[in-house]
Amino acid sequence: MTNPISDGPREKLLVNLTPELRRDLRIRAAEHGLDMQDAVTNALTLWYDTPTGKEVPVKGAKSWGVFLPAGGPERFTRECESRGLTKVQGMAQAITQWLTAHPSPEQRLVSQPVKRILVGNQKGGVGKTFVASGLAQAMAEMGLKVLLVDYDAQGHLTRRLQISGLPDGADSLLRHMLGEADKHLARSLVALPHERFGGRLHVLPASKDAFLMDTRLALLQVGRDTALTRALAPLEGSYDVIILDGPPNLGLAIDLAIGYVQRRPGELIDHSGILMPVWSDRSSFDAYEMLAEQIDTHSRMTGAIVDQLGFVVNAYDARKGVVTRAFYDGWNELTTPGVLATLKDAIEGREASDYQVPLLEHAPESGQAAVMRALAKELAA
Repeated sequence: MTNPISDGPREKLLVNLTPELRRDLRIRAAEHGLDMQDAVTNALTLWYDTPTGKEVPVKGAKSWGVFLPAGGPERFTRECESRGLTKVQGMAQAITQWLTAHPSPEQRLVSQPVKRILVGNQKGGVGKTFVASGLAQAMAEMGLKVLLVDYDAQGHLTRRLQISGLPDGADSLLRHMLGEADKHLARSLVALPHERFGGRLHVLPASKDAFLMDTRLALLQVGRDTALTRALAPLEGSYDVIILDGPPNLGLAIDLAIGYVQRRPGELIDHSGILMPVWSDRSSFDAYEMLAEQIDTHSRMTGAIVDQLGFVVNAYDARKGVVTRAFYDGWNELTTPGVLATLKDAIEGREASDYQVPLLEHAPESGQAAVMRALAKELAA
């Protein structure tokens, strides 16, 4: 979770929480028009007023961080001690009690702009395309209208979904960003034909001119910083989610993508932002430090608030040794933004890529497909 900009000072509370409770909290908070931090604050207030609570299963709880009003972490710790509870049990009781007291409404209480997710990491080969595609598939399968943008000039996403390229006569995303397009950007989209997606998953294919994106955009004297936002704006009303498969670099193109997913006025924390696929190795940690620095620089220079949604640890295999397991523990210790999902190293994902078939179509009952569905459910909040 991203450190919020709030009306008053806040302090970070570190506590273990099960992935299931974290997911349910995020979804329910969004349904009630609350940021997760405010939902937790409300949950603790309710818990303080309840002398006793039922024990809640906490097996599998992982390190998690939340920002509370000043003094909140200290008060929570004291209350747990006075009740003879661990902090993980105390937090689990508070959130469970809040969820029970706040069932899902028939419709969300606060409208939100289209959800915008950049799947980004400048390190190549960590699974950005696999995660972006799988997430989009799972969201479309659950009934959302999804636009998946191949924002990488290499076009791996386009090829892996057996899309030959832009439809005849269509303009590329770059031409729209430069203001040179003659046709509506919707003419450039391709719908995946698979029945499970119900015509709800559309792809904006890559174009070879994207290799020139940084060079061409650098020559723009007016409107460069908002070029991507302007280009995609005409499509936003047609979709629930727009997912960008980011390029493996930290150039101008990725900076514009960071700007596109920045928090908009009235938008909840973590409604949109950057999802980061990583491996359990040193190079991924180094790459994340560089990406985080670019995000911070962008925010500092523009005043934008950019939420880091979390990490997806990809191709994890504990059998690779103690170093791999140590780096995996390291990702889980980064409670801000935190690990949202772990994809095991499995043959189904490699086959789906090699056969150029969507994962959920090739192996719908696989463990990787299950992880994608769980991730989609949480990020759809």
